[in-house]
Amino acid sequence: MPAPWRLFIEWINSGEGCFREIKKIVRAGATEHQDYMVAVLEGLGKSLIINGKLQSSLADEAWYHEALVHPTLLSHPCPRRVLIIGGGEGATLREVLRHECVEEAVMVDIDKELVDIAIRELSEWHQGSFMDKRARLIFMDGRKYLEEKEASYDAIILDLIDPEGPATLLYTLEFYRLVKRSLQRGGVMVTQATSPVLTPQIFRTIRNTLLKVFRNVVPYITYVRGYNGLWGFIFASDTYSPLSLDSKELGERIRNRIKGSLSFYDAVTHAWMFSLPKPIRDMLDEDKETIATDEKPLTMPS
Repeated sequence: MPAPWRLFIEWINSGEGCFREIKKIVRAGATEHQDYMVAVLEGLGKSLIINGKLQSSLADEAWYHEALVHPTLLSHPCPRRVLIIGGGEGATLREVLRHECVEEAVMVDIDKELVDIAIRELSEWHQGSFMDKRARLIFMDGRKYLEEKEASYDAIILDLIDPEGPATLLYTLEFYRLVKRSLQRGGVMVTQATSPVLTPQIFRTIRNTLLKVFRNVVPYITYVRGYNGLWGFIFASDTYSPLSLDSKELGERIRNRIKGSLSFYDAVTHAWMFSLPKPIRDMLDEDKETIATDEKPLTMPS
């Protein structure tokens, strides 16, 4: 008889989920901070799973990482110093370093052991970015880093896990004030913001909270198969906006500033990402007051 299937089952909420066949387990275990598994999944290829949640898959990681990084960095005239909080597998760092104007990219991640595993097992993601002379790795809590350090950046990219457990304090009013304090005048930032379809109240509350701190706050979306649909990001700045770039100017910035060819993002895709469907726009209009604070942080639906 053939061996029974090994299934990766991920719950979206109490009554909805998805499953995928595990073709091969490359490595699995636990670090001081989280459980992890690197596995080959049906339809997605090699994938990183953290605490039972799919974090990234080879089939669609560019749809996430290019969407996270490039609209924000291209909105800035010339981001020289960039801070990444999170981003353990190195793909966000990879995309940041494709911008030739970037002189220093600091990546702060709490889990050194997981980054070491990524260096060995996830080379398809980082593609050697950890070894770039412009990259600097710091292993500590991202919020503590902002509280303690005086450095300032042209861009800050929050490539975070979803707001659960200690990570809830990386989505609050107080945290976003720390982010703003750490930006240069004219700085830009972006955060992953969960799904506007599966967790709309979380997406909306992140938007509302950022509006209390920044003048220009712009939500946008991409599609990530591994996340079961649309995924959200939110850009923020007091000075710049990705909406201010017309197609011609954006195309020129992509050609002049980004090394190599992109597999997902271009000027046409940019226009789609920032054209939110009517149901999402209506959802955002339903509540503009609820925010997340240290005292009352976000809670992901169970």
